[in-house]
Amino acid sequence: MYSGDSVILLDVATGSQAWTEPADDGWTVHQHGPLCLWNQVEDALTTWQTAGSPEQSHFGMTVTDDTQTVWLADPDGPSWQLPV
Repeated sequence: MYSGDSVILLDVATGSQAWTEPADDGWTVHQHGPLCLWNQVEDALTTWQTAGSPEQSHFGMTVTDDTQTVWLADPDGPSWQLPV
């Protein structure tokens, strides 16, 4: 979500929040709640870049009764758990 110059991330399942605001030398990131959402975004971006920045079609998802997992290239490759 964008609000003016800020980016706002919300996880309604946990109440976690992250938001940015302009600072003199770039941006300041604020995080609140049990999950560090901005850290997770940065980790996912780094993994994607390390994999050569593949197209969206290289991503997949596995859903079970208990988990939701997004993966890159292969279910056994780099992956991220989503809140259920």
